[in-house]
Amino acid sequence: MSKRAPTPARPVTAARPTPPRSGPPSQLQAWVKAARPVAGYHGEHVAFALSSLTLTRERAGDRTLLRLTGRGTRAFPDGGFELSSVYAILIGADGAPIIRRGHDSGRQTLLGPHTTWAHELYDEQLASAAALVYEIETRVDVRRPILAGALAAITLDADDRRPWPLALTSAPVDPLLRLSLGTNFNRGELEVWLAGEATGPHDGHRNELELDLLDASGAVIASRAMTLSIGPSGLAFNDYCLRLEKPVARAVASLVVRGRSEVRAIARVGPFTIPA
Repeated sequence: MSKRAPTPARPVTAARPTPPRSGPPSQLQAWVKAARPVAGYHGEHVAFALSSLTLTRERAGDRTLLRLTGRGTRAFPDGGFELSSVYAILIGADGAPIIRRGHDSGRQTLLGPHTTWAHELYDEQLASAAALVYEIETRVDVRRPILAGALAAITLDADDRRPWPLALTSAPVDPLLRLSLGTNFNRGELEVWLAGEATGPHDGHRNELELDLLDASGAVIASRAMTLSIGPSGLAFNDYCLRLEKPVARAVASLVVRGRSEVRAIARVGPFTIPA
């Protein structure tokens, strides 16, 4: 009777290391560490500012109504303003999200001298929450002057493109848009190169711009409509040309840019601790 050949020993392999688990987003963990009571809060955002806040709890059937009141001011009191939505984001002690709940549309929701909004939440959600952040979406529609500058005298008979030096005389700080432009003159045309940057988070940022060329007396002698739409990256470019006859080009002394901005701005207010 023949003997079976011995079974070869299996090679010993090292145990594979357990891959690290992905934890909660670091920003949420930072919110938990930074959470403070609402008392004494003052925050300035793209479209508004908030201060003198109070956070209270009320019973609402089998839920708790978390109500915030305070004082708000709008960055553009003469422009269009709409408070679109207010979300309450609850974060647990481990940095994990508990809920993101929209405001109670059946109750008053205002942002102004008498700011108020409310959210209905379950007691279990509030009990396990270590931080509260409000995510606020506003829509603004504003018209205003953006910048002005003097254009230097240049030779108009050159056949090649050459810079048309611009010295800014007015460029006020704008809460919605940082705009810069470059100017060239090329064979009878003014070339305008635009770069625009959003000043904060948004979900839509459209700018309609009006460029006026002025003579030495300040009279408008040529105009050009322009647009600049800024995407999620926060930065956008565009370029335009304006045909100038020589008599007009010789008379140009300065320019003015005015703009209308329609922005859906997003602001996060907090993080706050939740009163017992």
